[in-house]
Amino acid sequence: MRILIATNSYPTKKNPTRQSFVKNLYEGLKNEDCRVDLVQNQYFNYFESDLKSDTKISSVVKVLFMAFSYLPFMIYKARKYDLIYSQSAILPGFFVMLSAKLHLTKYISYVHGSENNYIRNNGALFKLAKIILENSEKVVTNSHYMKSRIKKHYNLNPRIISPGYNSKVFKYRHSQKPIDLFFAGHAIKRKGIDILLEAVKLDKNFYRENNINVQIHCSGGDKKEYVSFAENNNLTEFITFGDRLSETELAKCYRKSKIVVFPSRIEPLGLVGIEAISCGAFLIASNTGGIREYVKHGVNGYLFEKNNPVDLQHYIRKAYENYPSIMKNLAENSKTVKEYSIDTSIKETIHLIKETLDDK
Repeated sequence: MRILIATNSYPTKKNPTRQSFVKNLYEGLKNEDCRVDLVQNQYFNYFESDLKSDTKISSVVKVLFMAFSYLPFMIYKARKYDLIYSQSAILPGFFVMLSAKLHLTKYISYVHGSENNYIRNNGALFKLAKIILENSEKVVTNSHYMKSRIKKHYNLNPRIISPGYNSKVFKYRHSQKPIDLFFAGHAIKRKGIDILLEAVKLDKNFYRENNINVQIHCSGGDKKEYVSFAENNNLTEFITFGDRLSETELAKCYRKSKIVVFPSRIEPLGLVGIEAISCGAFLIASNTGGIREYVKHGVNGYLFEKNNPVDLQHYIRKAYENYPSIMKNLAENSKTVKEYSIDTSIKETIHLIKETLDDK
């Protein structure tokens, strides 16, 4: 069987951390001796791109690049494949659907999270996504939360397969913990950096008296706003800001961190939290979306009320005070997310592909 993985973004020199899970899937399938190729938006080879940093012009350019990137596959190359595995509904799903219709090729759509935004807007993009997903042979998503949303609003019953964290990189090793509190993610409102900053602001004496250091690694979007907030509220004695990290660097930071904070307002799954736990960090995360499916409250982390910096600070304080007992179980707790590893995802994906190709 010949498989084509179709994606919008992909790790490149210009954007080394973009959708690493797609790269892990692609390389994992190749290692299983699958005949697999990949098509991506060439825009990301030439331009840096951060969430919320794009302008209207760059967004148009990005779509044009994608159209030209996919044109050879739409017209000719897609006929070579038995199945196209599309990463997201509209981009690249629209081009995948046209290719599949032209060459009578089956395709599977993976719903990661943007489709959730289309539901909230309930406009043209929602209608387009619905058409693309309805024409898929199978729909896949990343969590029970997303499955329930898709069933309710798209009237489809997707299969759940984790995107898969890289278990060769994100794995437990005994390490010193010089970082007290750590965050890594996009500097956009959805990721909740402002909630973490408000929590620190509420209890500055706690951070000062315990000499707690907070590291925030982010890029693009609202980063300047967050840095200014920290400076204007005298939080820089506790908080340092860093840039985006590679997978290897990120795993090292997780292993060196006592507590990782994941304060997203909404999160379809949240691979970041899974990676942190697998490295032996204790996670404090918003009780929202797919996060609650792998955070076992009081075991491998704490869940706090989303959008609530008071509740977040309560659990930060609780985790810090109880850390001597927490650290005894970090190695065992790291195993609580092993079902989300890329190895499991590859096996389930191969099974799904074979099942789809066998369907008449």
